[in-house]
Amino acid sequence: GLSPDAACAVVVAEPLASAPAPGDRTLDVAALQAATYRPSVRVLRDGDRLLVLLPVDAGPDRGAAALARELAGQAQDAGVLAGAGPVAAGAAGVRESCEEALLVVRVLRERAAAGDARRSADAAGVGPSLDVARVLDAARPVWEAGRGPVHELVRTDLAAGGELVRSLAAYLDASGDVARAAERLVVHPNTLRYRLRRARERFGVDLDDPDTRLLVTLAVRLSG
Repeated sequence: GLSPDAACAVVVAEPLASAPAPGDRTLDVAALQAATYRPSVRVLRDGDRLLVLLPVDAGPDRGAAALARELAGQAQDAGVLAGAGPVAAGAAGVRESCEEALLVVRVLRERAAAGDARRSADAAGVGPSLDVARVLDAARPVWEAGRGPVHELVRTDLAAGGELVRSLAAYLDASGDVARAAERLVVHPNTLRYRLRRARERFGVDLDDPDTRLLVTLAVRLSG
């Protein structure tokens, strides 16, 4: 077993596909790869997720981030996402390491949906996206319990297909550049201006107000 004082880290691997095909052996292959990485490694299969407990007793080139790269690399065609958690100060820190590794995988999945080809990372590899994910998780119950013009806009528009929410998201992602946002949406700039005006006139959502802009930014991320 693992000594309570042993330094260790958790690596999480999941299929890129949200619903793997019946009989898919991708994680079985990844489990074998992890088990041969180092004799002291412990591997646990949890449904469509692989949890690897890695005692850190070698240099950084044989650490958790390196194992994550190997797991994602050996099954690149099949599509595996692998996230590495931080080194824990003994067995008591395993849960925190696992939670961070899971969050890294979630960020990788979101980026993959947007076209990013990277399939493995640790916290440093995903940068501020990890903290953004934590902020969004903390903000979600507050958002879901709230009400007001932005809530009304999001609920009403998503029920009708989400065109306005997507337009607001593109506008915010383009830092308020209408031409660039319209190009991303494949619409005429005047069409986007009309949608922004509709948000203001129908729902009272004015993106010139910084607090409203922040709330809309959170809303579109939480609704995505």
